[in-house]
Amino acid sequence: MIRLFKQSTLGQILVIFLTAMLLWAKAFITPVDTAVCNYFSPLYGLVFGWLSDLPRLATAIALMLTLVEGAWFNLILTNHKMTKANSLMPMLLYVVAMSWNYELLTMTPMLLVNAFVLASCSQLLSDGTTSLTVGNNFNASFFIGLMVLCYLPSICYIVPFLFVFVIYKLYRWRDIVVSVLGLIAPSIIFFTYAFMCDKLDYYLILIQYDLLNFRFHFEIVSFLRLLPTLVFLLILVAALFRQLVSIGENIVHQRINTGIVTLPLMASILLTSYSQFQPLDTQSFVIPFSFLVTRFLMAERKRHWVNETLIWIVLACALINVLTN
Repeated sequence: MIRLFKQSTLGQILVIFLTAMLLWAKAFITPVDTAVCNYFSPLYGLVFGWLSDLPRLATAIALMLTLVEGAWFNLILTNHKMTKANSLMPMLLYVVAMSWNYELLTMTPMLLVNAFVLASCSQLLSDGTTSLTVGNNFNASFFIGLMVLCYLPSICYIVPFLFVFVIYKLYRWRDIVVSVLGLIAPSIIFFTYAFMCDKLDYYLILIQYDLLNFRFHFEIVSFLRLLPTLVFLLILVAALFRQLVSIGENIVHQRINTGIVTLPLMASILLTSYSQFQPLDTQSFVIPFSFLVTRFLMAERKRHWVNETLIWIVLACALINVLTN
């Protein structure tokens, strides 16, 4: 499997589509209800309203978006030389992480949020310089502002965005003002609309309540049901540790790019306070997971069977987790 993802492009595409079909087949046979969002999510609310009575269509659109986002993420990494040009391993892992839980095989808020995370990261990645333009700064923060309107808890992504100021040394007041303007621009448009509709006070109360209403949930289950979550987290932690150990081997702009793609992991951890640990919402971890585990699995080792075994364990856990829930 690992050798295939270093050589044959056609073979990689076939494996990705076969994996997607295996993981999503059950959702087409027995459609999952479109995910209800318990937090303030006006943009996702529109999507939910359109698709709530059409579960199979929601599943088909979700699968299509998952594949498109995975391909986009792979292209972003390839264009910035963060993975090998002929490898689609990031796309495979993106599809697997997005499809880890059966109840997530439909339209979900994180499916939309991740698209904006990718858009924001694409603006922040370096092409060889160690500075960030004003335009890219505004665009990246603007996409974060949009994701907050898709799913209010995604305001957690502001925390890793703050570290971008340290990475790029954006200490001038203009850089800070540009970022703030980008963050609030979507909200200004939305709140203006709410004011015109005489719903501003109602929306502000909902936002205040939802931001302070943590709904962390841990379901007590058997070890066999907990095992896929533990495997997911253990491989992610191992990949993160290896990346931290080897990051000094990269040149400056590569270290910047590695940091940009890894930082969303901070938001992923914070987002669990608004959801649950078991079953884990793997969709919020998908971007750092796909990147870090790709680096981990594609690294050269004396024992080639280690990487081969790990990729099969990941695929098997995802499939078992979907089929047994």
